[in-house]
Amino acid sequence: MTIKELLEDHRCRTILHYLKTHNKPVTIEAMIEQLTLQESDVYPSDTAAERAEQVTIAVWTIHLPALAEHDIVRYDRQSGMVRWWRNAGQLTTHLEDPPDYALQEE
Repeated sequence: MTIKELLEDHRCRTILHYLKTHNKPVTIEAMIEQLTLQESDVYPSDTAAERAEQVTIAVWTIHLPALAEHDIVRYDRQSGMVRWWRNAGQLTTHLEDPPDYALQEE
């Protein structure tokens, strides 16, 4: 995923907002719970368990690896913690913009 694609992705934006709000390392489990809760309104036909499983799989296999690849977050599977990393500060201004902004790829 490119930086632009990350910022256009609803879950990635939610993850980044969550980390920005907490401004410290957080548990991935708590972050997943927040995502699941927010998405339960969007997908009311899913059971809580189905939604939680879908969010968990997506976070661990897609979103965290993509964000880590761009040095935006750093996470540890063993401790279950995630935190801002080197390039996170560059994205904070874009979080407030609508998802269709024009971001230049470097």
